[in-house]
Amino acid sequence: MNYAHAYHAGNPADVLKHLALCLALAELTRKAGAIHAVDTHAGSGLYELNDPEGEWTQGIGRLSSRSARRRMPELSPYLDLVPSEGDRLVRYPGSPLLAYSWLRAEDRLELYEKNPEDAARLSHVVEKYADARVRVATADGYRALAALKPADARRFALVDPPFEDLDEWDRLEAAVSKAAVRCPGLALLAWYPVKEGAPHTGRPERLARALEAQKVRGLRVEMTSRGGMIAPRTDLPKSRGVLMGSGLFFVGVPSRAIAKLAAALPELARQLARPEHGAAWAISWSGWG
Repeated sequence: MNYAHAYHAGNPADVLKHLALCLALAELTRKAGAIHAVDTHAGSGLYELNDPEGEWTQGIGRLSSRSARRRMPELSPYLDLVPSEGDRLVRYPGSPLLAYSWLRAEDRLELYEKNPEDAARLSHVVEKYADARVRVATADGYRALAALKPADARRFALVDPPFEDLDEWDRLEAAVSKAAVRCPGLALLAWYPVKEGAPHTGRPERLARALEAQKVRGLRVEMTSRGGMIAPRTDLPKSRGVLMGSGLFFVGVPSRAIAKLAAALPELARQLARPEHGAAWAISWSGWG
């Protein structure tokens, strides 16, 4: 996708993903026992919302009003963590800072980012805003995910690939399937783009079947806009296919978090839809008896 974090930060895909992240961690941290969280594609951590044409105007920018908050109270655990100056949004926290906000004294968070420049910026952000419970590694997050082993702490993983490489789906499927089997009880959230054509067609269904074959309970949520989430911008590298929306795989995420996300989806899709295209959302289950 040639992902440009600064331009895409706070877009509709981020909203869905980060809302789910916050709802999941809000429920996981209600229970006693330490959590060891892993973010496999952490990015640079914090983004300035100073581009009036940035995708944030189609995402988080539509949700900051009081009326939007009243209609979707389920969004509060997420929206309360997005900083503002009065009514103006100024920065967007990436998944590392959002996850950090939920850490308790006994929890820890590992952040993986293989792009050296982004990893350096992430380290600076963590040094400024976080503490010793957070560790940054300039490394391949897929390998870290696949290497997870059962431990005393409960495991949570966010997998948010940029989908820049043609083999991204293969790596995602292999890492998620392996981690789910190696770590019973793992809570995992994996993001993917909803796009037509190769290499995307049929891949979410294939991952669902792979998890089901391993007897792993899973849930898939998609939120789409028929004409694409936003109008394309010509000065950015072209991505493969048109982005129709985004999806999430859940493994082992508390049912209360899923219920709250499901309650918010109809209004959230309506708020984020482009008027000329409309929007849709769907939930599907696999491996549930």
